[in-house]
Amino acid sequence: MFIYLLLLVASVFLGSQILAIPTPAAQITLYRIMAIGVVPLLAVQLLQGNRNVKIIPHSHASKAVLCFTGWWALALVSGAWAQDLKLWFQAMFLMTIGLSTIYAVYFWLKDFRQWIRLLQAVWVMMSALMVWGYFEIITNIYLLADIDKLDKYKTFVTQPMTRIPITIFANQNDYATMLIAYLCIGCILIVLTRFKTFRLMIVASNFLAVYLIYRSQSRMSLLCSLIFLTMVVCLEFKWDFRRSDYYRGLIGFAALMVGLLVLKPSILAKIQSLYYHGGVGQLSGDTARMNLWRMGFVFLAQSFGLGVGAGNIEYWVTNYHFLPSNGIVNIHNWWLEILVAYGWPAFILYVLAYVHLVFRLMQVSRSLNSRYAKVAKYLTTFLLVFVAASITSANNMLIEWHWVFFALIIGFVKLVEIAIQKQSPAVVKIQLGKVCER
Repeated sequence: MFIYLLLLVASVFLGSQILAIPTPAAQITLYRIMAIGVVPLLAVQLLQGNRNVKIIPHSHASKAVLCFTGWWALALVSGAWAQDLKLWFQAMFLMTIGLSTIYAVYFWLKDFRQWIRLLQAVWVMMSALMVWGYFEIITNIYLLADIDKLDKYKTFVTQPMTRIPITIFANQNDYATMLIAYLCIGCILIVLTRFKTFRLMIVASNFLAVYLIYRSQSRMSLLCSLIFLTMVVCLEFKWDFRRSDYYRGLIGFAALMVGLLVLKPSILAKIQSLYYHGGVGQLSGDTARMNLWRMGFVFLAQSFGLGVGAGNIEYWVTNYHFLPSNGIVNIHNWWLEILVAYGWPAFILYVLAYVHLVFRLMQVSRSLNSRYAKVAKYLTTFLLVFVAASITSANNMLIEWHWVFFALIIGFVKLVEIAIQKQSPAVVKIQLGKVCER
């Protein structure tokens, strides 16, 4: 099944337009066909009594998969009160595909060698999209993008530095978010590869990726990418901070913020704009986004905390909006999208899945003395950065690569836990006990 898994993971980066068949409900792509095929294949294996298809007991990876499954079940039930069943079906379709990918990696991934091969395949596909991005900004040739929408001010021809990379994605923010994951994969492969030439190639590609994030004009993605790389560098050193050092750091940070507000009044004006509801024709992008968030909380309350139904936020914003949003209907916040569409029970499940993964990765990074400890550090850093990076995209449910990436993280945690469980209970207790005592 590894070849099937490899093709599944790689094909997600073909997007929804390459090798796709349009239908009234959704685009049928190679990745989606293969993801749908996971369910019957797993069913056959279970009926045949395949011993390799099993749930790992007492595992944070298993608990994360269970949380995702619970979220899917709640999304399914939300169809009972969803006002637009077509949007509900589309969201369920995308979520089922994402969950199927998580199942495939969780049940079919057997060892670290396979995990590394999957990671390399993802890196190759992402590298191709990075090259494609440079092709767009250098040649001004956009094969799949809506150039009229992308080049709002008609400057791409006369001012090449205003060109924005987008490749297969709906907007440049989605592309920039993917490149942050690309940075994470690059850092991991630098640790895992033995070839110096390949390491230098990855380092160079990471720098090139950061420049593309800058050219995407996604401020949050650029900030998150710089934070990620800074944290990666800091993790290479051992720090021995006292409590007083943390206080000094907080005071220094506060002083820096005050200094910036004094020297750059435009920053204060930007913050103040977040509290402005605005009127027709007077909204900045940030104000429109804040209005969407405000309406989202009201919609959540009106649905008694159970959510408006999978995929139905756009319907509610279109039909029940009470604040201006410049015609934008996507809530532009992955965390609020889960909360408002699926309700607080689903939101809690998603947060629990996140916590399980971060907690186990942090344990591994502190208790194991191997290159996989560094891998765990990089994955932890990505998950922490993704908390902020995920709010840049209009709709993360449509960004299918992020399901694959989370599946790879779950797969890594599963393999580490299997390796730990094979050791003696005393060794496991010592390894994890040291972490808990700290």
